[in-house]
Formats: sequence, structure tokens, C-alpha cells
Amino acid sequence: MKNFLKYNWPSILWAAFILVICLMPARHIPRIRIPNFDKVVHTSIYIIFAVLTYYGWTMQTTIEGLHQKTLLKIIIVLALYGLSVEIMQETLTTDRHFEWLDELANSSGAVIGAYIGRWILPRLKT
Repeated sequence: MKNFLKYNWPSILWAAFILVICLMPARHIPRIRIPNFDKVVHTSIYIIFAVLTYYGWTMQTTIEGLHQKTLLKIIIVLALYGLSVEIMQETLTTDRHFEWLDELANSSGAVIGAYIGRWILPRLKT
């Protein structure tokens, strides 16, 4: 487990960060009056999340199953995480709501980030 945490603590902290910012009251989040800017933010946050997760999963040696079909697993896990956060926004907060377009942005970020991770990691190892 120590080896897993050694490489995955950044993605675990990032997941916690996502949860905190997505469940905090909307009045504490700055309003930016650019159409669909929040979708860009969702996508960007999940790109970072996927890159960190790809790095952690491929570097760790504790759970060998994470080394097979890593891209697909990351995309599924992060999309489900994003869906869970959206559901929590709807059910646990009074001023935040579930949005399918946010989940689409989260999932898109997961796909893009997983492929970026796959492209970057071999270059970091050299």
C-alpha cells in the first residue's frame, strides 16, 4: 500500500480538492461572466485529475491490475467520480445542482487527460 500511496497521493489530494470546491456554497465561488466558462473549468480540472491518476497508476506496483487497460479504467473511474460529485451537488447542497453538461465536461477532461498522461509519461521516464 505504501508504494501505491507514494505515487497516487497527488491524484487523491486532487480528488479531495474537486469534492471540496464542488460542494462549497456557490456564493463562495467567483462568478466569471464568460459563456460556458464553467465547462472549460470542469474539463481542465478533470484533465489534471486524469494525468495525475495515469501517472500514479502506471508508476505504482502494488496493484498490478491497474497496468492493464489503464486508459479505459481511468476514464471510467473518473467519469463515475464526476457523476457522483454531480449527484452530491444535487442532494447535499441547496444552491448547487446536477448538470449533465458538467458531467460531459468532466468525462471529456478524463478522456483528454488520460491520453495526455499516456503521451507524457514515457517522455518523463527517459
